[in-house]
Amino acid sequence: MGSISEPKATKFSPNSIGGELNIRSYLRKINDLINGKSIKFSGIILDLDIIVVSKLFISFLDKILVKTMKQRQPLMNFSLFLIGLFLIVSCQILQPKLETETPASTVRLGFNNWPGCAVWQIAAEQGIFEKNNLDVDLQFSDYTTGFTNFASGQLDANCHTLYDTIYLMGTDSQVDQVIVALTDWSTGGDQIIVAPGINNIRDLKGKKIALESKSVGNFMLLIALEKYGLKPSDIQALNHDLITNAALFVEGEVDAIITYIPFSKEAMNLPGSQIILTSKDFPGVISDHLVVNRKFLKTNPQVVQALVNSWFDTVEFMQKNPDVSHQIIAYTSGLTIQDFKNYESQISIKGLSENLTAFERRETFTSLPYAAEKIYQFLQKNKLITKSVNIEQILDYSFVRNKN
Repeated sequence: MGSISEPKATKFSPNSIGGELNIRSYLRKINDLINGKSIKFSGIILDLDIIVVSKLFISFLDKILVKTMKQRQPLMNFSLFLIGLFLIVSCQILQPKLETETPASTVRLGFNNWPGCAVWQIAAEQGIFEKNNLDVDLQFSDYTTGFTNFASGQLDANCHTLYDTIYLMGTDSQVDQVIVALTDWSTGGDQIIVAPGINNIRDLKGKKIALESKSVGNFMLLIALEKYGLKPSDIQALNHDLITNAALFVEGEVDAIITYIPFSKEAMNLPGSQIILTSKDFPGVISDHLVVNRKFLKTNPQVVQALVNSWFDTVEFMQKNPDVSHQIIAYTSGLTIQDFKNYESQISIKGLSENLTAFERRETFTSLPYAAEKIYQFLQKNKLITKSVNIEQILDYSFVRNKN
């Protein structure tokens, strides 16, 4: 890449100007610079405001110049001093425009068919984004594809869990992720479903279990194994996507499946299958969030605030309009309205008051700072992450506090 040479600086020195300090010539040289594309002081490109004011100032000096040229040397030196002072003040006060990233006009928001995340479809259909002056490119995908796209920088924000946020930050995320709102807790929606003949977690020893190895379902299985005295090596874990896992389970190829609504409905089609453990057994362990790319947040804080406001406005809409809300969530999740009503108690959608409480520090998994620490410790203990994660910076509840 070729080097770019700096323009030659024009030197101004009282001693270099003719015998009577030709200030008019001095002013012309400054004016020549002003009439160029820009003036550069210490690497800062001055904008049009400074140029305009500079020209007015020089015009003023030019008018009084005739009166000063025949005065004594000190008066001419004082005029020279005023010029230098003006240029310094111009650089300091008139605030030149620095090159910055252009704020985004559209935010790319990812979501999926988990009912807690499907709530974003309500915001899109009911004009809630527009109410908050947002242009949202709402991108639907399966859960894993969503957080993978987000981690690779293809999305500005996404709906996924606290566990997956920390896991991604500790492994292969290409972006710095920030949680700015709690959207829901899984209160039974994540499940371990087993084939006939298996009655509890201890019965899983030596069995084949289908799961998504990089997702929060794996976390729930691991803490369940630990709770009941088993190790990861005691089971045969098979890593596939959720649809494949459900098919393997129904066909009898595996003994158990870690899944969630709506995929659990398909898994329960196996005669004699049963649910032996759910996220209800671990309150607060599985939480979903509005997660934002930190770089996007810093460049577009007003957009992030509008997204957070849109979430809380959507929760209020749901409370006032349950029927239409249930209908939108149901078809977005691939469920019938009756199915969703049956599952509704297993997904706890969170509004403003619950968010304010969740971000407080308490010794329980329903406290996000505590949950983040415990999840991080678990991931480190089981050597599931390869990089350190600054847990204190992963949660930013300023946007929740600033909800108007």
